[in-house]
Amino acid sequence: MHRIETLFLTDMESQKHNEYMTLALKLAFGKLGVTSPNPAVGAVIVKDDTILATGSTQACGLDHAEVVALKNATGNLAGATMYVTLEPCCHWGKTPPCTDAIIKAGITKVIIPGLDPNPAVAGKGVRALQQAGIEVIFLREFSQPAIDLLRPFKKSILRHRPFIIHKAAISLDGRTATTMGDSKWISSPVSRLLVHRLRACADTIIVGKATVEKDNPALTVRYTDFSQETEKFYETKQYTAVGYYNSFINGLLEAWKTDVTHDLKKIVIGVPDKLQNSKLAGDDNAHFFTTHKEKDALLKREDYTIIAKLIDSGRIQFLQSDSSVDQIHELLDILHTKGSMIAVLEGGARVAGSFFDSGEFDQCMYFYSPMLVGKGKNVIEGKGRQFITESMSLHDVTSVFLGHDILVSGYKESYQFEAV
Repeated sequence: MHRIETLFLTDMESQKHNEYMTLALKLAFGKLGVTSPNPAVGAVIVKDDTILATGSTQACGLDHAEVVALKNATGNLAGATMYVTLEPCCHWGKTPPCTDAIIKAGITKVIIPGLDPNPAVAGKGVRALQQAGIEVIFLREFSQPAIDLLRPFKKSILRHRPFIIHKAAISLDGRTATTMGDSKWISSPVSRLLVHRLRACADTIIVGKATVEKDNPALTVRYTDFSQETEKFYETKQYTAVGYYNSFINGLLEAWKTDVTHDLKKIVIGVPDKLQNSKLAGDDNAHFFTTHKEKDALLKREDYTIIAKLIDSGRIQFLQSDSSVDQIHELLDILHTKGSMIAVLEGGARVAGSFFDSGEFDQCMYFYSPMLVGKGKNVIEGKGRQFITESMSLHDVTSVFLGHDILVSGYKESYQFEAV
């Protein structure tokens, strides 16, 4: 294939390109959780330094960002430039190739931050555009910001499992709760608002049955729980971020997300001891996963009528694997088939331990609060590592000072875009 030209810019050109690609990234971020298992992508069409149209990827099976932008545009697009946060697709899936639509529209220049990790595309989209006479330019300075929105898609398309973000609120001495299980509240309202913004970007939330028994959570996005003062903390940018610049974290801080209407899948590991008044038992988007060995015991419980209905409806599912590690792998394989791509793990220490031991931690988002608990609940309870040299090192680490709390975010793997 032809090489992609790398763009080297004057200050004025850089300002314009930054404006347009930043807008495209915000559009992409706004659809995180909605497009799964497709990537969330943003597109901006520009001509004569004027934005003609924008677009973002819709739910799976509907239009991609490029096509949405083209449909939103009016007038003659000949000679226009399209900024898009991912290489346009060139193959038929549930929708036609975006490259065909771009070529037909008369776009003469496409600016991207890097290539699609999907092997079905991976440079072929660029080749199709170039063969049609369209100039394709690689905007290198936006490769990392685009990457941070695409990490879940990369895992989904290459490993066929959802991307796991482990979220936890932790005291400075490493406790998530007291010995009695009391954890309300370790983190501040400012931190908890950010967690709800995180939920809005996911398609799945995972907890353990102990969390359901203790808290009876709804696992929804509830911005109305927070005061105007808490919201003002972010509006006035009282936070400070240091370390790796992470566009995903920045999007959470700046509230780029506006679409919170999609249905979150709620996954419970295990079946709580009492389902009679459980909020999740009455939520059709909630599913319970347990081992196949538990089926007979479940049907002998006092609430067996509820259990039977949940089994009949498929909302209680039985994992066939015996070891906890294999069960996590089996669960994630199932979730992938259901379209899950971005999952927030909010379960307790034992559930977190199973995910950690299975190697399925992809990102950690830990909110540290300046308090000491002493003896209490750990963040992760599993087999762990015997030696420090075997520990999981985090990459691309960002720290954010949220008033008294500190958010630390890091990834299991560093991710680089293919540029050519």
